[in-house]
Amino acid sequence: MARSIPIGLSSVLEELELERPELVTTADIARISERAGIVMPARKVASRLKERGWLLATPQRGVWEFAPAEAAGAFSSSDPLLPIKAFALANPFAEHALTFQTAAWALGLANRVPARIEVAFAERPKVKIPEQVSAVAYASNLPTVDAKGSNALAPEGIAVNLAQRPSSVRSWDSVREWLPDVSYELDAKAMLRELEGRPPSVWARAGYLIQGLRPDVAKAIEGAFKPKAKIRFGTKGKALRNDERWMVSDSALPFDPREMESVR
Repeated sequence: MARSIPIGLSSVLEELELERPELVTTADIARISERAGIVMPARKVASRLKERGWLLATPQRGVWEFAPAEAAGAFSSSDPLLPIKAFALANPFAEHALTFQTAAWALGLANRVPARIEVAFAERPKVKIPEQVSAVAYASNLPTVDAKGSNALAPEGIAVNLAQRPSSVRSWDSVREWLPDVSYELDAKAMLRELEGRPPSVWARAGYLIQGLRPDVAKAIEGAFKPKAKIRFGTKGKALRNDERWMVSDSALPFDPREMESVR
């Protein structure tokens, strides 16, 4: 599909083609226009490029996806992380990281990305979160990892987030598929650092969840923490199993983590 180049804006497209940004903000357009000596307002420049298929709309106002000439038309890259990437550009101070299956997928530890990408926010943003994003409250003690152009929780962060926010997990059946690969990457010292300062319930659930897959890491948790009261894993209801070692009453998991084969 042929796309025309707006009169007077060829220099803007030339720079975009050279830089090949996945996403472009109003501020980016303003800077490029200024360098090119274009006095037209940045939003009007963006509007003209959008009309001709060079910029594509994103869920975030003031952020567009750039469709380079090699795309042969106004076609999106279909990057599933685009909504959170656009949000991050518009809200650079909203501390966040991919979590759960989305993080596992971005790190190459899960085969597919969920329909709604899962993102952990250290603090609930005061701005609107894209509807394509499932937000979870979680602050990691470990540095985030760059994965597919986004921040992602480290494997230890993913595991502890599962233990801290089990009710936020949309499908524990899916977790069963990728948890072994995440567990393989766990480091005992990093796991203890990620658990530091968290409630006893999180320690107990984390140890309970990974005890079959990583008995060595579970033993390290056990050495640093002794459960003193019964802990629930899941919402109220009849327990599917009780674990005396971790004093966990589990009403959520469709599998017994004690029976999962060790990955190390």
